[in-house]
Amino acid sequence: MEKGRDPQQPQRFDCAEACVDAVIEAIGKKIVLGLPLGIGKANHFANALYARAAEDPSISLTIFTALTLERPKGNSEIERRFIQPLLDRLYSEYIDLAYTPARHKRMLPDNIEICEFFLLTGAYLNNPAVQQDYVSSNYTHVPRDLMDRGVNVIAQMVSPDPNGDRYSLSSNPDLTLPLLRMAQQRGDHRLVFVGECNPQLPYMPGDSELECEAFDFLLEGEPFDAPLFAAPSPPVGFTEYALAFHISSLIKDGGTLQVGIGALGDAICHVLGLRQVYNATYTETLRDLTCDDSLQFRHRLPLQVERFEQGLYGASEMVPPGFLHLRRMDILKREVYPDAVLQRLLDDGVITPSATEDILLALQRSGRISSPLTPEDTEFLQRLGVIDPSYSWRGHRLLSPDGEEEECDLHSESGRRRLLGSCANQKLKGGTWLHGGFYLGPASMYRELREMPAEELAGINMTAIDYINDLLEHRALKVAQRREARFVNSAMMVTLNGSVISDGLANGQVVSGVGGQYNFVAQAHELDDGRSIIAVPSTRFSNGETKSNIVWEFPHTTIPRHLRDIVVTEYGVADLRGKKDRDVMVAMLGICDSRFQGALLEKAKSAGKIEKDYDIPLEFTANTPERIRAAFNDPQRLALLPHYPLGTDFTDEEALLAVALKQLKVQSRKWWKMLPLIISGRAAHRDRSENAAYIHRCLERMGFEGTDTYEHRLEGYAVAAALKNYVDLRRPLRGNQGKMPE
Repeated sequence: MEKGRDPQQPQRFDCAEACVDAVIEAIGKKIVLGLPLGIGKANHFANALYARAAEDPSISLTIFTALTLERPKGNSEIERRFIQPLLDRLYSEYIDLAYTPARHKRMLPDNIEICEFFLLTGAYLNNPAVQQDYVSSNYTHVPRDLMDRGVNVIAQMVSPDPNGDRYSLSSNPDLTLPLLRMAQQRGDHRLVFVGECNPQLPYMPGDSELECEAFDFLLEGEPFDAPLFAAPSPPVGFTEYALAFHISSLIKDGGTLQVGIGALGDAICHVLGLRQVYNATYTETLRDLTCDDSLQFRHRLPLQVERFEQGLYGASEMVPPGFLHLRRMDILKREVYPDAVLQRLLDDGVITPSATEDILLALQRSGRISSPLTPEDTEFLQRLGVIDPSYSWRGHRLLSPDGEEEECDLHSESGRRRLLGSCANQKLKGGTWLHGGFYLGPASMYRELREMPAEELAGINMTAIDYINDLLEHRALKVAQRREARFVNSAMMVTLNGSVISDGLANGQVVSGVGGQYNFVAQAHELDDGRSIIAVPSTRFSNGETKSNIVWEFPHTTIPRHLRDIVVTEYGVADLRGKKDRDVMVAMLGICDSRFQGALLEKAKSAGKIEKDYDIPLEFTANTPERIRAAFNDPQRLALLPHYPLGTDFTDEEALLAVALKQLKVQSRKWWKMLPLIISGRAAHRDRSENAAYIHRCLERMGFEGTDTYEHRLEGYAVAAALKNYVDLRRPLRGNQGKMPE
């Protein structure tokens, strides 16, 4: 300890290596390091600790984390040509985690172990070491698992308060808050907390704020002031938009919403905006996607197509950029309050969220407060902004702002008005329109959070993952807040009987992880009016073949069939909750691509799950990509469906290339199947008309203009063909990010 240093204050360093020395001195050489998922990792400290352990075999280092972010890298010449300028522009100052290259090369030192409970999607397939060290765990169980493994260090990027000696966990209170709580409860568990201060990390108020005494060590200074990892928004295709239209029609005004990151999440948030602003076009498009004027025959669920008056409340482990879009669109505006009785009174319309005599009387009649008021009642009401903050207690007496004893009996009209004082008719304090566990997105999202006015930012409460993902604690409050909850999660495949596959392949290899998906599905079943929505594209295109994502069976499942609820594909909605196996399979066949319905139906009949004489109704036999394209093939509709509805960090050329290369990547790698594409691309490359100018700008961005090697020319032709075939110029490139006019 530094001479003369206050033991209650953290030890501060401007050098990560010196902090590593202090940590080893504090706990020894057996280190179990917990790093937050996503952007919240303390990369400088983690890299210094990794380097020390790599040099010193006597150190045992286990790193337990998830979603290790990596600067993009290309696996082919085409991908490298696309990515390198992005690295120079978006990631030039980002510090990669030092353990990442060693993991990819399978060269981790013997004394270092990296365990993750959620992998960067698809990044570690065919990597035995990573596959073997993967930990399959529900998100809410990770703090418990970390404690059981003996975690003794947490290292997290934090945001310093520019106006005081406080720090915000910002993007990642999700696991850190439960870990700190568990360590305190166990008493004898030594847990060293390292904060790496980055002023570029948005300072988020609420539960994520900590006093400096919570930390053992703080890293501060210019080396740690660095740009955050930017996750550019992916392009959104017609499949994601079709899914989004169906899903958006299940979300009820006045309800609760959870979605994830990615093209589908962006599409859902954008389409909810269309429902709000372009309601007639939205409803007509939905009608054409369902092939029915009544919008009803494909399932029995009541469709929600009206504009949002009450608005939505967000309760999502992952806060995607789309939630900020919904806020700008005046959709994410339903506020919840940290008291179950108050919340029920608001939801039932007994009171409004403003400080009036009605609130005092309603809370008193419900038994939430007493008359006369107690000190606890007064503190509660002042926290909400109902009672004038200048009132105080001395002994058993409530004192007025003038220091005189005041009547605190609520039966007196004049007494109630005096208690309200300056708070009368003011909006209640403590309203939250979004609870989140972590956030991740493009640079524009971080900038928006940094620049958000304090009163607006106060409506976002980043908090512990167990608050969001389950109902175990504060159940009455959460049930009151999360009315009409819709938890939307993606899947890779769904079986005909409703089992969901989201995290791995048939051979056991892990693609990503369970994360919080199981938590939300289980929670939806516990809430009386909650629903789980599993979104899955009906097909995938891989190596030149179209395959069904609705399958008869699969070796493992992420969500078992007894928790089946709602499944959505681009062809519609299947309501599976409480249905017989036969009816579940019939409903799933109705949202399956028609090219695969026959084979699946025969499987069901052979197993005796569907009667032998059953035929798929005619209205479900037109589930084809052509029908989806036809529903969108209208100039007015196409104008409202941009490739990047929430904007993008890409330049125009990069944005177009990302659309085209996404499709090119799934093409067959067999040269004879690529030959027609290359021939088409050669013609597009030779086209020097004004209509083809965008192709040549993109090829120049890729360095293919003027290339003189045969191999590079063929690659350039393939890119030109992809641009020509897959970039629909009738669709706008970017969205207007919440500024849609009527």
